[in-house]
Amino acid sequence: MNLVVAPPFVTPDFTAIKQRQQATWASGDFAVIGTTLQIVGESLAEAADVHAGSAVLDVAAGNGNATLAAARRGASPM
Repeated sequence: MNLVVAPPFVTPDFTAIKQRQQATWASGDFAVIGTTLQIVGESLAEAADVHAGSAVLDVAAGNGNATLAAARRGASPM
């Protein structure tokens, strides 16, 4: 029998995470970031073969660009 010992749970430093996220967004060119996110949404809809009549569930896991791309293809976001 193998014994697996899990490391103790460490609470994430949410303040540090938030500061890094803010610094990342503040340091970049949002126009470039926004355009890239839109392209990724379109690519995802294409890769998933989303088409008219498809039902797409948006679980709030991103910025919504994938759902918008699906809607442009005629899918029904739920």
